[in-house]
Amino acid sequence: MNREYNNDYNQDININKKRRSKRKRRARLIFIYIIMLLLIVAVSFNIMFFYSDKQKQEEIDILLSEKEKLIQDIENNYITNEEASILVEEAKEQTRGMVISGKEDEGREQLKQEIREKFENGDGLLKILEETYDDNIVVPDNSGYYFFDIDEALAKHGLDFEKFAYPVLNEATGKYEGEIDYIDESVLVKRGIDVSKFQGEINWQKVKDDGVEFAFLRCGFRGYETGKIVEDETFEYNIKECNDKEIDVGCYFFTEAKTEAEAIEEAEFVIDLLHEYDVTLNLPVVIDVEQSSNPSKSRTKNLTQEDRTKIVIAFCERIIEEGYEPMIYGNLKSHMRMTDIYQLEKYRKWFAYYRTPLRYPYNFDIWQYTSAGKVDGIKGDVDLNLMFIKE
Repeated sequence: MNREYNNDYNQDININKKRRSKRKRRARLIFIYIIMLLLIVAVSFNIMFFYSDKQKQEEIDILLSEKEKLIQDIENNYITNEEASILVEEAKEQTRGMVISGKEDEGREQLKQEIREKFENGDGLLKILEETYDDNIVVPDNSGYYFFDIDEALAKHGLDFEKFAYPVLNEATGKYEGEIDYIDESVLVKRGIDVSKFQGEINWQKVKDDGVEFAFLRCGFRGYETGKIVEDETFEYNIKECNDKEIDVGCYFFTEAKTEAEAIEEAEFVIDLLHEYDVTLNLPVVIDVEQSSNPSKSRTKNLTQEDRTKIVIAFCERIIEEGYEPMIYGNLKSHMRMTDIYQLEKYRKWFAYYRTPLRYPYNFDIWQYTSAGKVDGIKGDVDLNLMFIKE
């Protein structure tokens, strides 16, 4: 019985060895076939690519070389690799149209040199894009840059950029002196500020003596997480002081409304405050349309452009019903991405844009041009604004 068992056992071992050997040979053959197939495909692709698209490959090689070099050149100017890649792509597009009498290389080098000089002078990527695409409105957003064609059908502000005067650098101190001004006999320009509790207690007499002619005061806001409406703790003091010192005054509410009903609730809150404090308002009631400081947690993060536009309209129309004039405050993203500028064209605009020259063609009445202004009577920074009254 043991001998028969051993014979069967040995026979099974031999059979298993043969099977394993066959499997190994088969696996080796399959591996060799796969390698050969890949080599054939690779060689075929290279041959096809070489003969059919050699010029494109050369362009790609040039682009990769340019990208690496440009990244090295501008890394010390605090530009990320991602931004550098975008910039190189834009530069590549620009140079595609420069093939004039074989001067493509010259045009490409000139463009690269101009870009390098802009970075060295402290220009950011957005400014370079704005100058490159001066026939578009370039809107920065978290996910990139958006380009909008200028619509000639929409009303324009009509301001002449050449009539703006800007602060002048004092070489002795290294600081800019003076403020932005607009010099045009046909346009009355007024200087103003906007404030909230973050400016603390304000000496409004000193503010007036420093040349401030109007002020917008935050009257309240809706919490971006809780949805609770809160009055600005300095509003009552500020608006009564402005009335007492005869400073033209308006108010603004930071919206986080999710529905038209909530927008009307916000408008009602502002109206009730104005009635309660029995104050004079001779400038508009403003709805502040901006992205919250913590977008990922904002209760309005999923609103569509159409949703937000309806919310703004609901607020403005309720303000009109009460006899006040509405206005919409926002920046490039607010006006071009978050709301539909076409549906809101009839309302007055207050535009925040902290770069010069002012690269926005559509109509607005007030330009908030800095958040780092200095005014006597206010500790710390304050927003500065110009109001344009056209005759």
